[in-house]
Amino acid sequence: MPHCVIECSAEIAGHPDIDRLLHAVHEAADASGLFQSADIKVRLQSYDDFLVGGRDQDFVHIACHILAGRDDDQKGQLADRLVRAVCERLPGVQSVSCEVRDMAPAAYSRRDKLRALG
Repeated sequence: MPHCVIECSAEIAGHPDIDRLLHAVHEAADASGLFQSADIKVRLQSYDDFLVGGRDQDFVHIACHILAGRDDDQKGQLADRLVRAVCERLPGVQSVSCEVRDMAPAAYSRRDKLRALG
């Protein structure tokens, strides 16, 4: 945890240094002190068809899914860190945003933590 899903325009996804953006988001989440580095997942989803303010304009939005339990201040600081990391790597992109979303622990499972099915 967390799952940082970077959504962006296809042009950004094709940037030669996109790997640096993925690492910058990972480092920003790690620097928050809220997670273990090995637990942070970052992935990219690009879109060919989109509008930003009614125009064909590059964008980056991070949907950061975390297990519930952090307070609003921690989530706000995390969102700010992630946006700052993107802005530093892509200074020409005007539309950069992030939403930190809580996931209910009872509704989350993963391979290494499967509950025994009776």
